[in-house]
Amino acid sequence: MNILETMFNKHLSKSNVTYTQHFVWAFVAGIRLIYSGFASILHGINPKLFDGTAPKTIIDIYHSHLVNHPNDDYKEMIKEAKEKYDRVRD
Repeated sequence: MNILETMFNKHLSKSNVTYTQHFVWAFVAGIRLIYSGFASILHGINPKLFDGTAPKTIIDIYHSHLVNHPNDDYKEMIKEAKEKYDRVRD
């Protein structure tokens, strides 16, 4: 098994998902994020358009997929981001 296969299998194992589950989630999340990006750009041009679309998408993805995720790497990323933004606010 080569290094890429090892990394690939390790990621799926840490996340406790099959390749198909991972692919579907990543594909759908990617499409939602791209849509939200375009919505955010259009909202910047005309604030009446897509009000709240981008933040609602990010919040939904965070709470539906990242909170209580079995992959400890994500828990560490969330902790580091929280610490970073807590320092910025102080």
